[in-house]
Amino acid sequence: MFYTWGMQIDHQEILELLEQSPIFIDVNESDLNRLASLFQAQAYNQGDQIFTAGDTSEMMFILCEGQVELEVENKKGRSTFASLNRGDFFGEEALLYDNPRYYWATAKTDCILLQITVENYLYFDQDLSVVEDALEVLIRSRQLSIQVSLPWLSEDEFVHVITRRHPAIFLGKCILPVVLGLVISLAAVLLQWRWFPEGIYGWSTAGIGLPLVMLWLLWIYFNWRNEYFLVTNKRVVWIEKVALIYESRQEAPLRTVMSVGIRQSRTGSIFGYADVVVMTYVGNVRLHDLAQSDTIASLIESFWHRSEARNRREEARLMDRMLQEKLDSQGGSSESTRTRPIRQADQPQKKGRKAPGFLAWLFSDFIRLRYEADGAVTYRKHWFVLIKKVWLPCLLMALTLAVIIVHLAGFLESLPMTPTIIAALSVMFICFIWIVYQYADWRNDVFKVTLDQVIDLDRKPLGKVRRRSAPLENVLSIEYERLGFWGFLFNFGTVYISVGNTKLTFDHVYNPSEVQQDIFYRMGERLDKLHEFEVETERERVSEWIASYHRRAEELRKNQGIPFSDDQNET
Repeated sequence: MFYTWGMQIDHQEILELLEQSPIFIDVNESDLNRLASLFQAQAYNQGDQIFTAGDTSEMMFILCEGQVELEVENKKGRSTFASLNRGDFFGEEALLYDNPRYYWATAKTDCILLQITVENYLYFDQDLSVVEDALEVLIRSRQLSIQVSLPWLSEDEFVHVITRRHPAIFLGKCILPVVLGLVISLAAVLLQWRWFPEGIYGWSTAGIGLPLVMLWLLWIYFNWRNEYFLVTNKRVVWIEKVALIYESRQEAPLRTVMSVGIRQSRTGSIFGYADVVVMTYVGNVRLHDLAQSDTIASLIESFWHRSEARNRREEARLMDRMLQEKLDSQGGSSESTRTRPIRQADQPQKKGRKAPGFLAWLFSDFIRLRYEADGAVTYRKHWFVLIKKVWLPCLLMALTLAVIIVHLAGFLESLPMTPTIIAALSVMFICFIWIVYQYADWRNDVFKVTLDQVIDLDRKPLGKVRRRSAPLENVLSIEYERLGFWGFLFNFGTVYISVGNTKLTFDHVYNPSEVQQDIFYRMGERLDKLHEFEVETERERVSEWIASYHRRAEELRKNQGIPFSDDQNET
């Protein structure tokens, strides 16, 4: 149901909202002015249903005042996936497609919306290819963001853009397993029907080789499908997952962005993809091999500028609120206001948790080289280091098992059965304990990057513990190197972290360049929190100075018999 509040939205205000909208960021001034005249303002009361899932897509909306919630149906019922504020848009799918709505839009507060109908948009006969490119990316992103689980998003955060690498990258990675599958198939045919027709060598080759190739292809598909690049209303994020091995999330707050660029290779120019490089003052986030890279880069830049404008408005609003609180407390105890504690910089909160059992501890995150838990990123040494430690006991165990099998088969009759089996089992048990010890030693040698520090933890099984740590804000430099043939072949190396006159080392970690970037991003987040704390402290101090001046001026006016009017107060 629609309501009229008896107020007009100025044409200039509509034009300013369109200029800040990522959809219309590349439209020239004259066309944008004409588009602004096609938008109409409509008021809604709190709780009004703007549209529901299944409704016909007839118009697009831009939020002018108030808040709107977008909800989608899932297994647990309807849940909110976006909470929109001034300048945000929704219903954009109506301008390109006539599909029914697949989500609900509800007025969370009294709000005013700018809306344009499909007929008015189509009536505008100018070339709007840049608008349609942006709409296509944003519509596809909204649909994908509903399908993908992103539990790490904060409550007031939602996705603007989300995409994967170009499909050509997936197909390129499939070439090697497909060729291998063809070779295995040809070998199986030759073995079964030409070379050894009476045997089962061909069937065995196909039965073993082809399922492994299929698993390889599924592994490649899983990795491609679970690598996302996204832009929220707060940050730019790259999520990378290598099944059972590696998980990474690199991000940069929008407020730290300095520039957005595009880099395209020759292969990318052929297939239509490029890298979008987001440069920040704490490092770069490189979004690899994206289709429609020009449009995505333009959208990131637009969301970045919108974030800057919102931060300025939020800073002014917080300053006004804090100053008003100081002035409102004039009638109370001014001393209590001056001694009110200031919120400290964010620190990680540790919650009590039941300790896992030995087996649960031993085999949790069994083979992962990087994982995140409770806000901390944990790295382990590469598998190559573990293999170097356990190859000898594994070999001895295999040889001992071979001796048992040979003895049971009737060979080695000169050796007595029972003592031989007992000795072999004893050797195998010792080798097993040796392997478990080496695995536990490898598993306990971890490197962590928490919200506020870097930690090098080396703990020997049933032995000593060595722990070195340093605050992130004290890190001076971060370097890495790959040494030797195996380091380059398996992509592992050592990351050196300089802190004052000491140096922490993350030894033999997988993909050391990404570890370096992780630390850089965590440093940026930590410095950003410290900066926020300093700004809040400064805001508190300035507001206290103004309030003190206000109190002193009022006292002087009272002593001199000069009335203190509301106009003077506002001044």
